Amino acid sequence: MGANPDGGLTTGATAAINDGGAFRGARGLNLTPAQGIAAPPPAAQVFTFSDPEAYALATVNLAGGAAAARFVGAIGGTFHAKIARVGLHRLGIGLGHASVPVSFTAGIPNSHVFVFATEPAAARRISGWTVDRRHIFHHRPNEQAFATSPSGQPWPYAAVVAPFDLMAVQGPGVTGLDPKIPLNDDRLFLAPKAALARLVSLTRDAARIAEESPWVIASPESAKALAGAITEALLVCLTQGQASRDRAALRRHRQIVTQFEQVMLERPAEMLSMPDICAALGVARRTLNLACLEFLGQGATQYARARRLDHVRETLLNADPGTTQVTRVALGYGFWELGRFAQAYRQRFGERPSDTLHHNRVRNHRRIELGAFHAQIA
Repeated sequence: MGANPDGGLTTGATAAINDGGAFRGARGLNLTPAQGIAAPPPAAQVFTFSDPEAYALATVNLAGGAAAARFVGAIGGTFHAKIARVGLHRLGIGLGHASVPVSFTAGIPNSHVFVFATEPAAARRISGWTVDRRHIFHHRPNEQAFATSPSGQPWPYAAVVAPFDLMAVQGPGVTGLDPKIPLNDDRLFLAPKAALARLVSLTRDAARIAEESPWVIASPESAKALAGAITEALLVCLTQGQASRDRAALRRHRQIVTQFEQVMLERPAEMLSMPDICAALGVARRTLNLACLEFLGQGATQYARARRLDHVRETLLNADPGTTQVTRVALGYGFWELGRFAQAYRQRFGERPSDTLHHNRVRNHRRIELGAFHAQIA
């Protein structure tokens, strides 16, 4: 797979994404399509990453039109990850795994989005729910999602994305799923072991095809058959499993965290202390802290500090190195202990703030290319 003149991608290869978020290059795969089969469709793609933020963005784009992600983790040392993405007869399938856990927040699109682990792994915390290898998590559409790994262990996953009308048609015909179930809550399904194992196996088949023989699903019949098998396996898990829905307290905490994210994004220069933040949100500090621990895996003070570091980085990435001083930018976002600021910045982003400032011209070019990449795979 390589970059085309329009900024998109050709297929039949694994794209490598470097630390700046742009394409470093591509390596071809030795494919042997059957005679008479067309070139592999753009929906069968595999991407590798060395930048956790690019991986987080691509993970969200598996949901097909999800809102922009915000990477919230701190990655130290070497990072590597892979994502396989397959489009099958209106069904979106994605599998991903990374060397270390990546935490992020993102908007969920107006579709069914189901997520589950593909390997025995520590539990993932998704929007206040603990999701382990026995579970399938169904995101609430058109809502903000929060994903963390409290254990610090990687979480290999699969995502299945389906439009509402497809599930409404397929559900009753396959297993009797009621398409009128309210979609105003997240849902967690405790799936039967054998049924979930079959679903995982089928999604792995899709990922293997994407990497080794994407020409197989260039055949509409093959793509439709695999999509049908995955849909049936998913519906068996949902209808034979035990479903849990949001508690009232969980919904309230989601609202608080969403509002917290919004004020930290829109008014960072005003949100320099916890009293200011609590006043803006109209909640007690204890309540805010509990909501952050439940959804974000960290306390409110720690999260607010991370958001201010993000704003510093964004400012440095877009500043003129000849006229901008790192000290002034840091002070402007409430960092008065400059030694600790520099240490926290390097721990979070893997470089000194001065490095970000001096290299920002190259990085801005790469961010533009990354935007074009995600526009292609969304």
